Amino acid sequence: MNGLNLAQDLAQRLRGHWRRSLVEPLWGRNAIVVLQRVLPSEAEARLPHRAPWCLGIDSFERLLITLSEVSRLVSLPTAMQMHHEPQARIALTFDAGWRDNAEVVAPLLEHYAIPASIFISTGWLGRRRSAWREVIGEGLWQRQSPATIHSALGDVGLPLPPLPPAHPDTAYSRALLGYLNQLACLDATRVRRLGEIADHLHAELGQPPQGLDPFSVRRLENGGLIRFGARGVGFDAFESQSDERIRWQVRRSRRELKRLCRDPLPVFAYPDDRPSVRVQQVVNRCGVQTALAGSGGWLSHRVNPLALPRIPIAQPIAQSSGRLFDYLLGQL
Repeated sequence: MNGLNLAQDLAQRLRGHWRRSLVEPLWGRNAIVVLQRVLPSEAEARLPHRAPWCLGIDSFERLLITLSEVSRLVSLPTAMQMHHEPQARIALTFDAGWRDNAEVVAPLLEHYAIPASIFISTGWLGRRRSAWREVIGEGLWQRQSPATIHSALGDVGLPLPPLPPAHPDTAYSRALLGYLNQLACLDATRVRRLGEIADHLHAELGQPPQGLDPFSVRRLENGGLIRFGARGVGFDAFESQSDERIRWQVRRSRRELKRLCRDPLPVFAYPDDRPSVRVQQVVNRCGVQTALAGSGGWLSHRVNPLALPRIPIAQPIAQSSGRLFDYLLGQL
């Protein structure tokens, strides 16, 4: 971190601690926070190619403690109800249904008795597959036959990755982040091809399954603190897909979750950060009355129920209570 960034970070932390004493801004407020992965190692989660969507177990626990001090952590249905209490109500949600939600997240939620909701991409329930970002990124970082990954991508004309050095370091992790972001910006056809290659590589490289299995879903639901909702079958944003494909994803994922869970949430979560009007209308015609976007700010009586905003939390924000509170107030 250079001098300017360090000064800005310090200013944000100090401003957050000062603003934290102002009770009025959060009076009667509701919010939904969205996270993805929580890794058992803080150092591993802090690497540049993981930090945008991973927290470490220490930063996650710090997040729970800080949010509990400035708000009531409640279930998703409770957070969607307007209120007039002094403390804000905040609900925790997790996207995709990663295995570490059961192994790392659930024990901490149970320890602090905090409810949460997990929105599952049902295409990997009990299947040996993972998201393309995980397959390619971790395959390269852990040097799992990088030549095979390089060839598989090159054979179909996709951008070639930076090959890892003998001892991958932070600089390589940063280069890997840039490459993964480049892949995320490809057109819809090439992103679908990327998913097919990732499924093939996942099996060829012998990577472990990264998604929750059906038994874990049932066990977590029976615990009473965690409820599950659908997020589609795959991982790709709906915006690039046809109406027919979106309908298939919504209906199939909700049907699969209904067979698996005793009381699935009636709420749907888009894989899109900001779903378009077209996507919202297609999802609504599938019988969905309430749906969550992937980004946004605090809830209000004016928000669209088919695109309720959520506040994403990344590791740099979660690590500092002052920075977190400044960030939350900045979403008002």
